[in-house]
Amino acid sequence: MSVKPIRVCLAVMLSALVAMPAGATKYAAEFLKIPVGARAVGMGGAFSAIADDATAPYWNPAGMVYLPYKEAFLQHAEQFGNLVNHDFGGVVFPLHASDSHRSAFGVSLTRVAVDDIPITPRPGGLKPGDWLDYGTDNDPTTPGNGQGNGQWDPGERLLITSDDLFMASSADMALGISFARQRGRHFAWGGTVKFVRQSLPDTVVGQHVTSFGAGLDAAMLYMPTDAITLSAVMHDLTTTYITWSNGTRELVAPNLTTGGAINFYPGEGQALTWGLDLAWDFEGRTLDSQLKLGGVNADLRTGLEYWYRNTLALRSGVNGKDLAFGVGVRYRHFGADYAASLNRFFAKNDPAFPDDHNLETTHLLSASFSW
Repeated sequence: MSVKPIRVCLAVMLSALVAMPAGATKYAAEFLKIPVGARAVGMGGAFSAIADDATAPYWNPAGMVYLPYKEAFLQHAEQFGNLVNHDFGGVVFPLHASDSHRSAFGVSLTRVAVDDIPITPRPGGLKPGDWLDYGTDNDPTTPGNGQGNGQWDPGERLLITSDDLFMASSADMALGISFARQRGRHFAWGGTVKFVRQSLPDTVVGQHVTSFGAGLDAAMLYMPTDAITLSAVMHDLTTTYITWSNGTRELVAPNLTTGGAINFYPGEGQALTWGLDLAWDFEGRTLDSQLKLGGVNADLRTGLEYWYRNTLALRSGVNGKDLAFGVGVRYRHFGADYAASLNRFFAKNDPAFPDDHNLETTHLLSASFSW
């Protein structure tokens, strides 16, 4: 197996990082970074080198070539209590070919929504009597801080009645179309073209501000041995451009995930997989794991998956400061998985985040069917 394809793919990914636009919008289309699949989340998100199910279009589209059958997948997750609903669906179709030149096609759909958001008037639409004009400290006994100026100042308490409010929903959606190709027994590559649609409620009943965008993910897998897999995934390779109906434009900069996985077989009918991912950040974010390489940060994800007779699975992992665990069962063509992510479990005493206890546990349920 020649290493030339690997060098070409790495060169393309690195050149994309070098060419990253200076005007990239930090946190644009952030919902695309929310991990999917109870199996992957239960391993702390260390899944880029393991992705061999119908979540591969998200984690690593190159992994689709290792599915020996068609598979459909559905997931529902609730974050921060039941505030944010996160749904994902995917289907992968292997394209028949020789053992060393397989191909696969996949389609995925992501939806992240917040329902029943109370919408209040904009500051410019407030009228006298709609707020307590006590100043930014909301204390009538301490003059100053904007008290009695006839204008609403940030921090002053609103006196909005239910007649002044209406409920609306916010929804972010992404459609992915994926293709993967195997080259020899040790190397596979793939990509996902994704289309983004977002909707935010306006202050007018029934009106929304919407966006549309498109981008490309590229990925590869390399298996030097049957027990070891290495991966690289470049999200938003071409820079994802998003245009809003109000004229705003956003750019999602490329970001790179590198990973590896090692398989062990401790006994008859038993399999153990250890995964390790590094999610590299080039936007100057402050990440939980704080792994640094010069001016570059990386988030560390690692996890374990244990299978007994390919029927029962136990999982656990760490994603930055989050602790995750999960279970899974398989019976013939059906599979079901559950995962829980304890947000900032390893940062309970961090003085920079005194309200960590309000984040609550994220629960995920997913199901798959193969044929």
